[in-house]
Amino acid sequence: MDILVAGGGLCGTLAALALSRHRLGVTLLTGSAHPQPIPAATGYSYGGVPWWMGVGDGGKALSGQGLVRWQQLQECHGDLGLRPAALLLHWSAADDNTAVEAGVEALMASLPEGTTPERRGRAAFCRGELQALGLTCAGAVRLPYGRIDNHRYHQAMARLLPSRGVRCSSGAVDRLLVRHGECIGVRLTNGAMLKSDGVVLATGAAMASLLPLPEAFRWFPYSWASVLPLRQPQPCPEVVLMPLLGRRERIERHGGADLVVDPGLAPWGGGLMVGQVTCLQHRSGPACSPHRPTPLPIPGPWQPSVAEALLRRALAELSPGLAAAARRQQAAVRHCPVSYSPDGRPWVGPCPGIRNLWLFGGFRGAFALAPVLAPLLAEAVAHNDAPAPELGVDPGRLPEDNKG
Repeated sequence: MDILVAGGGLCGTLAALALSRHRLGVTLLTGSAHPQPIPAATGYSYGGVPWWMGVGDGGKALSGQGLVRWQQLQECHGDLGLRPAALLLHWSAADDNTAVEAGVEALMASLPEGTTPERRGRAAFCRGELQALGLTCAGAVRLPYGRIDNHRYHQAMARLLPSRGVRCSSGAVDRLLVRHGECIGVRLTNGAMLKSDGVVLATGAAMASLLPLPEAFRWFPYSWASVLPLRQPQPCPEVVLMPLLGRRERIERHGGADLVVDPGLAPWGGGLMVGQVTCLQHRSGPACSPHRPTPLPIPGPWQPSVAEALLRRALAELSPGLAAAARRQQAAVRHCPVSYSPDGRPWVGPCPGIRNLWLFGGFRGAFALAPVLAPLLAEAVAHNDAPAPELGVDPGRLPEDNKG
């Protein structure tokens, strides 16, 4: 049984690794599924592992397994880039105190028993491990965390996957080959045809453009994220900084066109990744193809130049020193599409209406959930079965205004 896995990011590589345990012929296609290459979201992620995340039943199913699964993978395969880290969920003096209190309470309610966040005020926070960064936050909640070093992860997987019998190709998918309701392979951007017994589609924001289904863009919407990589003369401490009152998740669930700034930072490639500005388009409007380097015009204020200006302004408020470093380095803001699902749950399972096609995407918290869900997907593919109902691809779970 030969399986093609399309997508060389986190989800595609983890799916290929999990499938390799079932004695299948696995080929991983790592090329960009875009005629005009654009950065993949995995490479510009903080890499944080929110280990308390789960799926189904209000996020309770499979919760708390992300870090454990990464530790198991490293015990089996060596260093894949997992690093112990601290998560600091910060707020500014301009944030409403009532909203901050509500945010802390919601955070506490989402954590497993026995986990006690540490709340830190301005004095303790500024004297602590991030003093060298000159942050201006009014306070933060501290949590034990984990982080995947993206650069280390991809280097390790480039060696690991071939050793597990996975054939790796830089080919990029142009379209799926579907005949009589069955996926029989893919056509690559160079015109080559690859036949297979099944295809796992894990191409992130390119997922919708590859699915020959009219509702695909409602299943797999995507936002545009803007981030700023910086060089650091000294190693950055293993700390991931994110806003307690982050707004990205709320606009994804709401579905209207909007642009929000969630200032934060994390170690990245020996330096820092500063982010992020998120632009969300109307899901109910005309589909915009990620084949374009920038999205089609949409209602709302967003343009790449606007997103960049907002990100640099947020950095200047968060850390004047880092803002000055960005100017000295002439650091360039990067824009990349980020896939998500309208109800916050990933799509994991067979594609409705197309046999032998499997979907693995739409993740929020991919670094926590993908390593947990990849083995379940691989088991279903190997036995031509369906994952548990809370994981399956069921368009009926979407609100009426998202079904198309």
